[in-house]
Amino acid sequence: MGPRRRPRGPGVRRSLAGVLLALPVLFSGIGGTPATFADDIRGDIANARRQQQELQEQIREQNQAISELRAAEAALQDALAKTGEKLDAVNADLTAVRAQMDQAEAALRKVEERHAHLVAELEHLDWTLGLLEDELVSAEKDLAGRRRLLAQRLEEAYRTGRTSLLEQMMASDSLSDVLANVGSHLRFGTQDAQLASQIERDQKQVDVLRKQTGATRYKTDQMRVEVHRKSLDIQAQQIRLDEAKKRLEVLEAETKRLQAQQMATYEETLETREQQEKVLLEQRSAQLKLKGHLAWLVKELERRGNIPSVYNGTFEWPMVGRVSQEYGCTGFPWEPPQGSCKHFHKGIDVVSPWGTPITAAADGVVIFVGYNPADPPPKKAWIVLVAHSANLVTWYAHMQPRTPPGLREGTAVRKGDVIGWEGSTGRSTGPHLHWGVQLDSRFVNPRLFT
Repeated sequence: MGPRRRPRGPGVRRSLAGVLLALPVLFSGIGGTPATFADDIRGDIANARRQQQELQEQIREQNQAISELRAAEAALQDALAKTGEKLDAVNADLTAVRAQMDQAEAALRKVEERHAHLVAELEHLDWTLGLLEDELVSAEKDLAGRRRLLAQRLEEAYRTGRTSLLEQMMASDSLSDVLANVGSHLRFGTQDAQLASQIERDQKQVDVLRKQTGATRYKTDQMRVEVHRKSLDIQAQQIRLDEAKKRLEVLEAETKRLQAQQMATYEETLETREQQEKVLLEQRSAQLKLKGHLAWLVKELERRGNIPSVYNGTFEWPMVGRVSQEYGCTGFPWEPPQGSCKHFHKGIDVVSPWGTPITAAADGVVIFVGYNPADPPPKKAWIVLVAHSANLVTWYAHMQPRTPPGLREGTAVRKGDVIGWEGSTGRSTGPHLHWGVQLDSRFVNPRLFT
């Protein structure tokens, strides 16, 4: 029989009891946590944050692009509206309509360009968002793996703590050896506690990123809806523009037809350039005489107080129809030269059905009614001249040789009063009204007053 073991003293038993009370703290102290799990999750979260920041920047750019698209679309809507207004205007100026339509076309192309850029950016945004969602999925998988590992470590610590440590403490004669082993387990327990805290912090970060990602996905979905709506708007605007083009093409074709008809009619009456030049010289001489007579009449009316010194109002079109010739340079040989233009038309020609009533463009006093003394015989145009102020007179030519009852020189007329009917008197190529506006003894574009 070997030597009897000396009984443990009360101090050792008390220490052992203290260690036993500390066992719950040691349950998480066995194993070892691979560093790769921590590295993986931190890398995933860092990547997710970076992707989220990139997304926010892209969304800001998308919002700016959408704002620019809206501004471009507003400009397009304005251009289309103005195009429609000019097309619908009385006696539309087709040159101005064409210019406005070109502006609308350019505005539409700009909208399409911005829309295409927005679509491309939205696709890139979706791609970046997909990367972020993949990073979050990876991070959540890593977190789940870390939680499983921690659970395994705690379970192993619990089993080890109930066997190995207890056996060591019961069998060991040295309390210092027991405490050394306990200290080692305590260090591992502290690491597990830190790991648990880190998992909790990482989970919160992932939850925040997941929430931000959901909000970002909602924003991109809203953008996609708006981009699709803009695509439909662009299609509708293209249809509007195409319809306006068709209307303009019809008007231009009709105007060309009228002009060709006028040219053919004129060429039938004047066969040689010599005849044309002779007529123009005779007309110019007669117009100078008429101009002097009209200036005297206007001064008399102003002296008597029948007309104001200045007219500040606007004009109404004296007749609604199709404009066959605008004010300005023209290719028609029967018009006289002016400035750099070989032939210059000093008014606007409007075509309507024969006999359409012609009205005064504004309030004024009739200063002449009858055949134009400036026209060479035998083709003299029937004209009516209305003075609206001391320096503003409107001309109405090629009318039928008759007047409404009571209309004569000195008659005061109101805007819209009938002063005659469309005809084809004088050197005319068909029924139409030549409307001229004389300002300070010079003919100007009537459209300046409409």
